[in-house]
Amino acid sequence: MAKVSEKAVSIAQIYERSHKRIYDFLYKYTQNADTAMDLMQDSFLSFHKHYGNAGLSEEKSVMVLYTIARNLSINYSKKFSTTREIHSEDIDLHSHNPKVEKTAELRDLEERLYSFLGELKEDERSAILLKNVEEFQLSQIAEILDVSISTASRLVIRATEKLQNIAIREGLVPDE
Repeated sequence: MAKVSEKAVSIAQIYERSHKRIYDFLYKYTQNADTAMDLMQDSFLSFHKHYGNAGLSEEKSVMVLYTIARNLSINYSKKFSTTREIHSEDIDLHSHNPKVEKTAELRDLEERLYSFLGELKEDERSAILLKNVEEFQLSQIAEILDVSISTASRLVIRATEKLQNIAIREGLVPDE
């Protein structure tokens, strides 16, 4: 019986160490806080149900969690069309404080860049988020997406090129 207790602690530790990263990944993927929270919780429940007694290392467990989270978010986006709400109280539009105005501009730029992710294919979006936001290596991305390392590399490159073109189209970067 002590072994089950140790395993439960291990799952609790995995949750404690990785739930914020999984949530951030899902939020950037879905652009909706409530949806990201629901999907994160579903990811951990699914992991516990299917892999709770598998004896995986912490690193492997996190990789499996990202795979589950990605699959759940794809399933969710196929079922529901989501729109992200922008709360005007988050940005003080009447401030004359340059620091506050700069922060608001950067927040707006970040929101616009994340909104462009919706123009990417599912696998490209996952690859670019895993590489640039979660800072995974190509081998880890390949494992999560269940593709070869060269395919993962091509997905990251293709997504980066598409995002650069979108940023140019939207006037977010100067023309070369």
